[in-house]
This record gives sequence, C-alpha cells and structure tokens, in this order.
Amino acid sequence: MAKKHEKTELKQLPTKRQLSRHHRQQRIQHIIYIAGAVFLALLVGFIGYGYWDVQVRPFRQPVAKINGTTYDMDYYIKFLELYSREQDATQTATMANNLISIIEYNQAVIKAAPEVGISVSTDEINSTLNTAALPDEKVYRDAVSSTLLATKLLQNYFDKQVPASTEQVETQALFVESTDIAKQVVDRLGAGDNFTALATGYSLEPITRDNGGNLGWLPKGFTNILLGNLGNSMLKDIPFTLEPGMLSQPTFDGMVSKSLGYWVVQVTEKDTTKGSHVRGILTGSRHDAEAIREKILAGDDFATLVKDYSQDAVSAANGGDLGWTGGGEIANRLVMGLALPLESGAVSQPAADSSVKTVGGFWLVRAVNKDENRVLDDNTRQTLEKGLFENWIAEKMKDDKVETLLTEEQKTWAVNLVVNSRGE
Repeated sequence: MAKKHEKTELKQLPTKRQLSRHHRQQRIQHIIYIAGAVFLALLVGFIGYGYWDVQVRPFRQPVAKINGTTYDMDYYIKFLELYSREQDATQTATMANNLISIIEYNQAVIKAAPEVGISVSTDEINSTLNTAALPDEKVYRDAVSSTLLATKLLQNYFDKQVPASTEQVETQALFVESTDIAKQVVDRLGAGDNFTALATGYSLEPITRDNGGNLGWLPKGFTNILLGNLGNSMLKDIPFTLEPGMLSQPTFDGMVSKSLGYWVVQVTEKDTTKGSHVRGILTGSRHDAEAIREKILAGDDFATLVKDYSQDAVSAANGGDLGWTGGGEIANRLVMGLALPLESGAVSQPAADSSVKTVGGFWLVRAVNKDENRVLDDNTRQTLEKGLFENWIAEKMKDDKVETLLTEEQKTWAVNLVVNSRGE
C-alpha cells in the first residue's frame, strides 16, 4: 500500500527583499568584524611607521564618495597601509577589496556615537596618535577617532544594555525538510534514541548538525546575537515557549537555507537533433515536490507553479525552462538523468539534489533545562555587547549612499605601492 502523507500546505518562500536585507546585514557585520580585528592593535600602539610623501596626480584621484564626502587615492593608500600592517601581499589585496566599506564603517561610528552621548576629546586623539607614532593627518585622526569611540561605546553604552542575569533556556534543536521527516525523528525520540545522534544524522542546518543539536544556554532577548547566521530564524523564539523536557511541534522556517532540493521535470517536446526540451521546478522538500507533481498532472498551469514555488532562480525567470538535453544547455547531471528517459509530456518523479541550495524547513526544538534568572558569564556578556554594537551600527549604515569610483587597475596600483613600500 502506498505511504499516506499528512496533508501539508505548501509554504510560500521569503521575498527577495527579506533575503537581500538579511544578506546586507551579514555583509555589514563581516566588515565590522574586519575593522574591529585589525584596529585592535591601535589600543596597544604600533611599532614604527612607514610613510612616503609622493605628490603625484594619481594620489588626487577620487576613489569613493560616501554620503556626499569624497575620498581620494591618497586617503585610500594611507588607510590601506595602516590597516594591512604585518600582512603579506595576498592579505593586503584582500584588505583593499574591503577598504571602502571599512571607511564607511568608520565614518558611521564617528557620526553616530554622539547621538548616544559618546565622544572623544582632541587630547585623547592626539595622545593615541603619539603613542602609535602616526602623523597628525585626517586619515589617521579618523581611524583613531573611530577606534576610541567604538571602544567607549562598548564599555560605556552597550555594557549597560546587557543585564547581569536573565531568563535562559538550555536548548537542543535540529532542522529537517518536512513534517514527514520530523515525525520520523519524533518517533525515534519516543523510542529512546539520543537527540544528539539524531541531530547529527538528520539536521540539514550545519550549526545544529555539527554540534549534535546542542546550542547551550540561550538568553531571552539576546538569542538572535548568539545564534549568528540563525539569528533571524524562528529558533530565536521557540525555546522560550517550552518548559523543561518539552519538545516543540515541527515549526516551519522559510529563512534557513540547506544543501538539498528536489527536482520535478517535464519533457515538453523531442527533437532528433536537439534531444528533449525540459522544464522543471526545484522545491525544498520531497513532500512539496510530490504535491507539485500532482498539481502538474492535474493540469495546473506550469508557469504559475514555477512562479509560486520553484527555488531555482535562473529557470524560474524563464517559466521553468531548463533548455534542450542535446545542446549542452543543461549542466545539472541529475536533471539530465531525469529527463532523458521521459517521453514528451511525461513528468518525472521527485529526485533529491544535494548540489543545490534551497530555503525552508521545520525545526524540532527541545528545552533541556530552564533558569528564570541565570547569570551571564563574562564571555557571553562580551559577545552580546559586541553583537548589540554591530546591529546598532549596521542599522545606522543601512541607508548610506556609497559610490565606488576606484577601478581594479587603480586598486592593483595601490596594493603594489603599499607592498613595495614595505620592501616585499
């Protein structure tokens, strides 16, 4: 007898606007991390300083315009020399790729800090310049000012935003593609199987899979920071709805990506020269793929199904068209294998593809323990303070107007100039 599936509504995917906002947030936090890591050295001082004074035309060329302020090549090169100290040529080139974003970040800190009552004095800047043996020029004053302000923001502002203790839940979690798989996991837990082993074997999300589902103690109100890439997922809220020992119901989350998808393909026509003309839909679960296949067989409009459910952006833009099998148009070997045996009009069975990325799935979360007023350890407090700062400055930067004028040729010239000045 064929396996009966519980009827599950097909889930709509997050919009491109939602995903692009999430991706920009991650990019900004990456830049903040680079800036913070590199500039930590300013707090303990630099040893020595290499500076050259070459007044030629390339140094006056504009490289970026940030919120109406233009930064020239001279500013860019001095910033690159400062931020790439003790780095080799390859690392310096990588730094050069991020430098305009770091300049943007520094200016955002300088502008935003006074809004919350944080400032640095001229004496503080001058003292740091002297300690670091840096010239009294705008580029270095900007760098020092940003660093001092960021330090004060962490110590005097964001430190106060993190309580000494708060409600925390010791949490286990795993992420699966469908309610069918979630039921299998629940049944195995009921039979006495170990959550850690099941998370390692079943979870499609790398953090929970690699940690055997163990997320440790999550503090209420700050979980989005500790979870990193999962900070915008449903996982930030679910643990606090549970009592100790409870397992959540499968909870859909359309923001989490996974390296698994399911293809359903259809051959629309055949040609002795070009082979089979193929169109397809990529879904996030076998259950969804089976439901969509039934809709296709029932006569639902293929283009509409593609628009609503396909997660393959390239083919979705063309109504699901994947091309001809004989013209080298289809690079995906799985799709080719599905299409070749099909007659015109036939629809394939769903097939799993681990070479693609899809979003969407279901969380199973267990509250191992709960403490209404657990003390935050020092490492967690520092992580939360830094995360609050990063989120705050990312919000300040979200509407920045940045125009990059630097060409690849100019960037290469700048990198070579900095590297050669160090005698490498």
